[in-house]
Amino acid sequence: MKTVYCSNCGKRLNVKRMALKKFKRIINVVEYHECSETPVEFDLTPIDVPTFVEHTEKNKFIQNLNELDKPKTFNIEKSENKEPKSVQTIAPQSLLSQFKSLTNTNPSHDIDDLGGD
Repeated sequence: MKTVYCSNCGKRLNVKRMALKKFKRIINVVEYHECSETPVEFDLTPIDVPTFVEHTEKNKFIQNLNELDKPKTFNIEKSENKEPKSVQTIAPQSLLSQFKSLTNTNPSHDIDDLGGD
């Protein structure tokens, strides 16, 4: 668990993990606090996980996150026929006929002869 301190007063701050279901994300939110006028003494003693007391009137950032629109997703339809029914192109017909008449060729050298090792 990370420990977070205020850069102004040095107070150790509580961190709350929140799941945003709409966005499928988990975020860490640092507890709101008011800084004291004098910095607190820096303490590195181990502590248990702090309890988070929710202040609903001060969670404006979280309220803004909840009001965001759901991200758009792309639905890709899977079809059994992988060949497209019709393909539109601006290529000249002579070039298309050349590609259609091409045949598969064998490599001129064996892959092992290329000398990888």
